[in-house]
Amino acid sequence: MPDVVRAFNEKGIAAFSKWLDAGAGGTIPPDLIEDDQFSEMLCKSQSTITQYRDRHELGCGLVELLKDLDSREISYNRGLWTWLAARLFDQICPINTDGARVLRRTYVYVLSNARLYYRHLVRTPWFLVSRHGDACRFLLAASTDDRAPLSRQSYLLDQLAARQFVISSPTLISAATRMYIDTRSGKLRRGAGAKGKGSPRRLALIANQLLLTYDIHDMPLDSFMKLLPDEFPRRG
Repeated sequence: MPDVVRAFNEKGIAAFSKWLDAGAGGTIPPDLIEDDQFSEMLCKSQSTITQYRDRHELGCGLVELLKDLDSREISYNRGLWTWLAARLFDQICPINTDGARVLRRTYVYVLSNARLYYRHLVRTPWFLVSRHGDACRFLLAASTDDRAPLSRQSYLLDQLAARQFVISSPTLISAATRMYIDTRSGKLRRGAGAKGKGSPRRLALIANQLLLTYDIHDMPLDSFMKLLPDEFPRRG
C-alpha cells in the first residue's frame, strides 16, 4: 500500500523533540506520526516505506518515495526530514537487546541548521543518492556485521560531508572513490580513515582552497587530480 508523506509543523517537531529528550522509550506514539495537529500531508507517494538493509538502500527508497515532490524545495524542509526520521525511528535508532535505545545528538533526528544538515540520518542518504546515484554507494555502505546499519554514518562521509560543496560535487565524489575505495572489493583502502596527509579530511580542506581559484564542481576527474598536492595517491 502506497505511503502518505507528511511534514511536521512546529508543534510536531516540539513533541518529537520532547519524546527524544525523555529517552524515546518504547514505540513512537502513532498519533505523533499521523495526527493533523502535529503534521500535514505533502503527497500520496506511489512507493512504500519498508525495511532497509543499509543507508544506500534507504537513500534509493527515499528518492522513489519523494519523486513527486520538488527536490529543491524539500531539501531544506525541516518538517519533512524530521517527520521521516520519526517515521523511520525504529530503523535509525533501534531498540537493543536490553530493551533500550542508544540515542545520539538530537540533530541527527531533528533537522537543525545548515551547518549540521549532513549529520541528519535520513536527509543525507536521500541527498547523496538524488545527486550522485550509485556513485555514492561507498559513502553509505555498512559493514556486514552492523546490527543497526541506518543508525550511524561512516567516518569517510563525516569528513567529506562537513563541507556541503564536497558531497555536492560529482568530481570530488569520483576523486574520493579513486583514492579511498578498492574498486574490486568495494571496501575502504588502508589509510582512508586517517586524519593526516592524503586523508579525506585533507581532501575537503584542499578542495576548499582550490575552489577559490578553480571551478572544480564538474571538472574532469583527471584534471582535478593533477591539481592535488603530492600527498594524495594517484590511482588509475
